[in-house]
Amino acid sequence: METEPNPEEGASAPDNSKEEGSLDTSGFETTAERLEELIKSMEVMLLDVEQLRTTCSEQASELMHAAADLRKQQEELKESYSELSREIQEIVESMDNLFSTKSAFEPQEKQTQKLNQQL
Repeated sequence: METEPNPEEGASAPDNSKEEGSLDTSGFETTAERLEELIKSMEVMLLDVEQLRTTCSEQASELMHAAADLRKQQEELKESYSELSREIQEIVESMDNLFSTKSAFEPQEKQTQKLNQQL
């Protein structure tokens, strides 16, 4: 007699060697390790950001002081320029007065020279 083939004989049976109820946690462990690495990377990045913030804050303070110094120097230069301009104007006026005085005395000097020649 022919026996009917058993449908379970040709099919592969599931691997029941693991206990029922136990989970395969290798995927979770890998994910947990990656999350820990990510957290550590984020902590390092946060420390870097804090250092950059501190550095930028210090540099901003230095720049503000430098800008204030430059404004002060600019005001001092403006005052010096104004003072020098006044002094130059006074010198020019003095030179004009001297030339005017010289021009006024030139005819008298010529006449004096003529008189000296006649004597």
